[in-house]
Amino acid sequence: MLRKKTKKQPTDQLQTNTLGMLAAVIGFVLAAIYGTLTLAAQDPAWFLTGFDERPTRVVVYQSGRRIELQAGQPGFDELAEAVRSSLAKGVSQPTGIGLSEGSLQDAHSLYITLEVFFDRPVKLHAWFNTDRPTRMLFPITGRHSEAPIVFLGRGDKYMSNAPMLKTVEPIRSTLRSLGFVM
Repeated sequence: MLRKKTKKQPTDQLQTNTLGMLAAVIGFVLAAIYGTLTLAAQDPAWFLTGFDERPTRVVVYQSGRRIELQAGQPGFDELAEAVRSSLAKGVSQPTGIGLSEGSLQDAHSLYITLEVFFDRPVKLHAWFNTDRPTRMLFPITGRHSEAPIVFLGRGDKYMSNAPMLKTVEPIRSTLRSLGFVM
């Protein structure tokens, strides 16, 4: 069998498509970063902000008093909107903070705390994993209230690594307007 001779091009006449190569490398790096963050966050839309879910039940704790509000009761719509507004502004970072049983008891009996419940798991978009909580706890006074932290939970347990929100001021001002002293 005869081989057909191919003309070899001298290397000094080769042209390199530098722009195309640079675009391919940048595209690969961006895809790798996006893929890594997507896997870590378990959320392909981790870069989005916004939150449109509405809680089904809201509980305000103030110095051992427990006030539960549901849809239709005075104050519920205002607090549900304040929670949605705070969460819609987005998450800034993970805190590494968890909620011990003692801290949870103190939040319920000593401080002002807002706890909200959803009828199904919800997603809080962030560049780290926030799971799909069915309940959230916002410390308003006392332990962990110095930063805008929200503890996320499922069932009767709260997870560690609570996210820091960009703000909880809508919740604070709504609680003040409803007569809760801070």
